[in-house]
Amino acid sequence: MNRPPELSSLRAELRLAGVFESREASNWLKLVFLAVGLTASLVALWYFGPWASLVCIPVAAVFTTAIAMFGHEGSHKSFSANPKRNVLIQFLTFPLFSGLGALYWREKHDRLHHGHPNVENVDPDIRPFPFASTKKGHDDSSAAEKWIQRTFQSWAFWPATTLLSLGMRKASLVHLFKIHPQKHGYDKMWWADLGCQIVHYTVGIVLPSIVFGPLVGFALYSSIWAISGVFLALIFLPAHVGLPILNEQNHDWMHQVDTTRDLAMPKFVSYFFIGLDYQVEHHLFPKITHLNLPRAQEITAAWCKKHGVPYKQEPYLDALVDSARFMATAWQRDAVSPMAVRAGLVGEEPVLEGTPVGEAA
Repeated sequence: MNRPPELSSLRAELRLAGVFESREASNWLKLVFLAVGLTASLVALWYFGPWASLVCIPVAAVFTTAIAMFGHEGSHKSFSANPKRNVLIQFLTFPLFSGLGALYWREKHDRLHHGHPNVENVDPDIRPFPFASTKKGHDDSSAAEKWIQRTFQSWAFWPATTLLSLGMRKASLVHLFKIHPQKHGYDKMWWADLGCQIVHYTVGIVLPSIVFGPLVGFALYSSIWAISGVFLALIFLPAHVGLPILNEQNHDWMHQVDTTRDLAMPKFVSYFFIGLDYQVEHHLFPKITHLNLPRAQEITAAWCKKHGVPYKQEPYLDALVDSARFMATAWQRDAVSPMAVRAGLVGEEPVLEGTPVGEAA
């Protein structure tokens, strides 16, 4: 394929099918159901006591992660047709509920990740500190980080995702107090983000510590969000990790398809992914509500087949294994040329350093 087909024809098909229409009422109902599930799991933990934590805390983390991902919907303006309610749901579920800065997320995810997926030194989602996703990332790391990558990355990456929520909170605070004020000053969004995060830590840590004691309050908070960090990694990583990491941007819409795959899974599991198992469609049209993405996938897959556009969908467990294998040796791998990927010279498995590109397919 010398040049990509016009994406406008796919957009027209999707619009005709109604997938761009808002389903705000259904989104609110789903959010309420998830909140009830979280509340029930916490009540069960309180009623049955500490021995029930092995069941209740992971279940609470499932509902917690799904609720948090509605902030992702709001940030992409796909929760509601009303711009103000999109902002409302983003701030309710990110800084207020999750302690994750809304302003940080917009910069990290909406602008950098969606604008430059899998691009070395640009996409923050392929820089999982202290690990590395490319050889250049490894070479640019400190001596201590290099030692960690060589010694632990092959087996410790997934256990380290228990710290993902902590790392994102730290990055949120850095963005809130340093980066955003330098660029935009102390605007209304800054004050809203700050206020929501103060309430989050007060309600999430301070009050439970007063009622149940510091040890119990902190243990409950940290354990739920540690497991949520693992769940976040299980949601986000298989959609991109294991696909080629590019050394530069390919400036057309197919860059999104080259670096993204859909994840096939049971509908029950998909319910809690909040649309992030439909990553191809989400990256092409991020304003489609997650409730309409299954229909969008049917249309997109057929359109890609018709126009000869490579379209990737894999069973979730296969993609998960692929991403784990990739991360084990990612620090040894060079990023690849986007034109080599487009020409089919590089497949889903990126090239180890020293391997001729023509032998990697």
